[in-house]
Parts: sequence; structure tokens; C-alpha cells
Amino acid sequence: MSNNTAFYSSTYDYAGVGNVENAIAYAANHGLANFPLQNPDGSWIYSTPHLNYKVANGRHIVYGNGYNTNLDRKTDFSNTTELTIKPVKQFSLVGNFTYRFHQNRNTNRSTNMVYSDYPGVFGAYTTGAGDNNLYETVQTMNYLAANVFATYEESFAKDHNFKAMAGFNYESYYRKAIDATGYDLITDELSDFNLITTTRQPVLGGGQTVYALAGFFGRINYDYKGRYLLEISGRYDGTSRFAEGHRFGFFPSASAGWRVSEEPWFAPAKDIVNNLKVRASFGSLGNQKVTNNAWMRKITFDNFAGYTFDGAAMGRYASISAPNASDLTWETSTQYNTGIDAGLFNDKLMFTVEGFIRDTKGMLQQGVALPGVYGANSPLMNSADLRTSGYEISFSWRDQIDLGGKPFGYSISANISDNKTIITKYDNPERTFAKDYYEGMELGEIWGFVTDGLFKTDAEAQAYAQEVDLSYITKRLTGGWLAGDLKYVDLDGDGKLSLGSDTVDKPGDRKILGNANATLQYGITLGFDYMGFDVSTFFQGTGNHYWYPNDESMAFWGPYSRPYCSFIADDFLDNVWSEDNPDAYFPRPRAYSAFTSGAYLYNKNDRYLQNIRYLRFKNLTVGYTVPQVATKKIGVEKIRVYFSGENLYYWSPFKKHSKYIDPEAAFDRRDSGGSTTRYNNAFYPWQKTMMFGVDITF
Repeated sequence: MSNNTAFYSSTYDYAGVGNVENAIAYAANHGLANFPLQNPDGSWIYSTPHLNYKVANGRHIVYGNGYNTNLDRKTDFSNTTELTIKPVKQFSLVGNFTYRFHQNRNTNRSTNMVYSDYPGVFGAYTTGAGDNNLYETVQTMNYLAANVFATYEESFAKDHNFKAMAGFNYESYYRKAIDATGYDLITDELSDFNLITTTRQPVLGGGQTVYALAGFFGRINYDYKGRYLLEISGRYDGTSRFAEGHRFGFFPSASAGWRVSEEPWFAPAKDIVNNLKVRASFGSLGNQKVTNNAWMRKITFDNFAGYTFDGAAMGRYASISAPNASDLTWETSTQYNTGIDAGLFNDKLMFTVEGFIRDTKGMLQQGVALPGVYGANSPLMNSADLRTSGYEISFSWRDQIDLGGKPFGYSISANISDNKTIITKYDNPERTFAKDYYEGMELGEIWGFVTDGLFKTDAEAQAYAQEVDLSYITKRLTGGWLAGDLKYVDLDGDGKLSLGSDTVDKPGDRKILGNANATLQYGITLGFDYMGFDVSTFFQGTGNHYWYPNDESMAFWGPYSRPYCSFIADDFLDNVWSEDNPDAYFPRPRAYSAFTSGAYLYNKNDRYLQNIRYLRFKNLTVGYTVPQVATKKIGVEKIRVYFSGENLYYWSPFKKHSKYIDPEAAFDRRDSGGSTTRYNNAFYPWQKTMMFGVDITF
């Protein structure tokens, strides 16, 4: 019998409104250097007497008053107990049980932002970030898992080795949330619901999630002389997330290998190739996390916006969700692999080459298109398939030579992989962009307009605007088309810039400009050790992939996004068009031209599409081990001092146009509903870490 028990507890407190990124993101607006943050008497500045302007969105007050506090607490307890019974050598029976308790308790406190426009005259911002409220939430999760399985292992006639395993698995998950918000506490210095006043009623919320899994699994292994290898396995799993009759799925797998190097006829080559194996496999897995009981129709309750039945309390009403597909079931992923593993020169040189195809069937997406008279959105169905194909290659060389009478060990290893994913089934016969996918689509496609540099003169710009109707992108174009503006190309030659029919076959003046998914993933490790010194380096990178900065990427667009953004690179104007700088990267300065839908930089185009491939110096470790002849004299077996650095440097073409957004942070975050969030995480810098340490072994 064995037991593993773990307990984890953490507290994290910070100032701000709701979360750490809030202050960083909102202070990026309106915090211009020409506005002081405090008056001479020490009071805060928020609005200004002669300009309706909210300095730094008041985030300096949030941090300065010391009352806006947040506390996140996490507690995690898990216990696994396992019992193994082995009545005979060949047979064993194992049973284990796991219990896990996890709880998040978060407290967020906001207070009014008190400010002064005139000496001795004070006001307060009392809504939004300045609302006086206390928010607390408790989320509790209980997880249970039990496994029982038996294993039988036997060898026959010495050369035949057989192993079989079969078992049962059960899991259950329950999560409950309770949250409450109280308003207008009588003091800013304390935080408790007993301190709220009755001017506004508290708001209560909650929610529960529960599901269970059960299944049988088994595996059979066979090998002959360690030369021919075979494994067959399967799972029969059920989940409560689907309706009865659609809860269970069978997922088989099989693999076979041939150790060619163990064949008698291969012996003459073993001095060079000491290990050679070819292998192939087939495997399927089920994914039940595609839905949270989406097969059920749900009833929700809410208040009428302005109607009562008794002249006091708001009236309540109930609504039911749109009809769903009742036959939702598992999303299934089936993968086919083939590969070669080899070791040469007594495993000094080792390499692996592998190719794979993975078919995902039954993705949960909107199903068949329905007529408008249906009166609701198309229900979610297991309606989409995709195929991912790719390869992985890795190799390593490790050796040791004599250098000055001392052994010098060195090693190098590298890996590279690539894949692409194509939609193979989806009900979108018109191949319209209004839907998420279309058959033949490669995931990550970026469609956009083609450009032809910046207009050189006002006359050229205005003549082109007469020739091509550019009204689709003229929002915020104060003063009309002028020198320094970006020239869009009329690809289809119809005399106007447009989306055409907004379909793949008639996309207007757009085409595929690139792909958001990397063409390559690779890593390189180098190391050596000599006379007690050891050095290891790791480089990691990606091939070409692209990102178009969204409207809130102010670290890239600067005032082209919001003209009042606080933080601009000190050399930003060097890259902005002017009559004295006609070859600049950015066009004529125009406020909101990258921020407003319909403005001409808002639309994806080839000029400002960014290649965010990179090579990152991920890790450097340098150490020195003191000779044992010295350490043993003081009763110590080993002393090693070391330095380790993480994320030390990176190379990327993206640096040319933005030195403040890391390429690994260049993506658009999305909320739970799938919409792009207000700010992406490019505001928070990628961390560089350096450590010094000593390892002592007694």
C-alpha cells in the first residue's frame, strides 16, 4: 500500500481594479506627460478645469490612495492511496483512489476616486473603477477518481513475452461558485459586507458544474526476442456531458515495431548502427470537453428593464435557449504515425524521424444552415472534421575527447517539427467568410488587402481616389486622401475596394497574406564539460508566422490607435511619414486610423502584417564543481556553484517595427464568448530571469 498526499496554499495581494493588467492597460491611455498627477497641495488630479479629460483614467489615484486592494487565495489538497496485491509472480491487482479539493477565494475592493479641480474643492469619481464596492467569490471544486486494473505477465519458451492488462476507471467532478457584491461601504479602510449601506442592494450570484466519467480499458503487449513488438489497446468510455444513448464511445489503438538491429543478418552493420527500429502506430482518443451539457435546453431568469407589476419590484421573466442537437457525442481524434529510431557509433549519434496524420472527427460547430423562419441560431452539432499532417525530426551527438590530458565532453542536439491543419468537412457550400470554416481551409489563414506603398503627392492620392472607390476604408480620413497615405490595390479591377461577395471564390480585393500558425518549431541544445566546468545552452524558435496588430495594440500603432496613448517609443516619429521623411514605415499621422472599424489601417493588409518568427536564447547555465579532493577534507561530498539565465535575448524581424512587443506575446486574447478582448497581453513584458546558486551534497 502506498499513499501520496499533497497540500498547496498561496495568497497573492495587489493593488488595482480587479486584476493586475487592468492598471497597466488603462494607464496606457490619457497619461500624457503634460498633465501632472497631483496638485501642489498633494490632492489628486483626475478631470481638468478647462478640458474634459480624465488623466490616466484615474489609475494613479487607484494606486496612490492605498484603499483599492485585491487578495487571491488558493488552496489545493490531493490524496491518492493505492493498494497492489500480487498473489503470484505473473499476476497483480491494483486499485487506487484519488480525492482532490481545490478552492479559490478572491476579494476585490474598490473605493471612490477623490480628486480636486480647484484648491479646497473636492469631487469624486463614483462609477466604473471609482465605484465603492466589495466583491468576494468562492469557487470550490471536488474531484474523485478510482481505478481498478489487473495485469498478467508471462514469458513462453524464453523468447515469447506476453503482457495483458484490463481495468475500470471512474471520475466525478463537482464545482460550485458563490459570489457577492456589496456597495457603498461606510469606510474605505475596512472590507466586510457588514459595512455596506442600504442605498443599493447587494448582488448575489452562483453556479454549479457537475459531470462524471466511467469506462473500461485494456492493453495487450507481445514481443518476440525483443525484436518484434506489438501492442493493442482500447478504451470504452462514457460521459454524463451527453444525452442518454450518445454517452459512450470506443477508442482503439495499436502499434507495432521491428528492431531491425536485433536481426542476425544485421550483425555486420552493428559496429556502425548499433540500434535501428522502425515502427508504426494507430490510435484514437475521445474528447468529451467539447460541450458543457449543450444538448439540454436551459431556462434563464432576469428582470424587466423598466416594468413592474406592483409599482415597486421589477418584474421577472423567463426565457429558454435555442433548440439544440440532442445527438451530440464525442469528438474523436485518430492519429497514424510511422517512424524510425536509430543509434550509431555506440549511441554517440542518435536520431528519430517521424511522420503523422491526425484526423479529428465530429468537432462541435454550428450545423447545417437553416432558413431565417426557423427563428433561432443553427444548433451546435458534431458537424466539422479536420486533418493535421506533419513530421518531427530530432538528432543528438554526444562524445568525449582528450584535451590537454583531461577529458572534454561535448554534446549537441536539435529537433524540428512542422504541421498544417486542413478543414475536411463543414457545411458551408457557399464558402462564405461569415462562417468559421470552409472545406479546404487551412487553419490560421490570414486574408487581407494588398498595398502599393505610400502616396508620394497629394495629386497622386486624389487622382487614385477618383479612379478607385475607396469609401470602404475612408472612415476617420479627415481632409481626404493626401501624400503619405497608404495605397490599397484594386485586385479584381472592378473600380472599388471591397469585400466582394465575402466568399472564398469572390473575396473582393483580398487574398491570403500569410498564416497565424508557425511553419516550423525547432530547438537546439549545446553543452560541454571540462575540468569541473559545465556549460549548457538552449535555443528555441519558430519559422514564419504572422500577426496583424489589433486596434488596441498601442505598443505597435502608437497614436494611430488612440491619439492620447500614454507610452510611445522615443524614436517612434522617426518611422512616421512626413515631407522630410517620405520613406518612413508608417503613413501620414491620422488619429484613430488603426482603431476604428472602417478606417484604413484597421483592415488587415500586407504592409503592416508582421512576421513574428523568432529565435530565442532560452537558457544559459554555467557551473563549476569544486574538486572532490578539496571538498572531502571538509566532510562535503560535492559543491557546485552555478549561474542560470532564462529568456536572455531573441532575434526576430518583428523587432524592426516593434521593440516593445515580444513575438510570443503577439496574439489576440479572446474571452469565453470568443470575442477579442479589449487589450492584448503585449502590455506585460516578457520576463528575463537570472539566478545564482550553490548546490551542496553532504
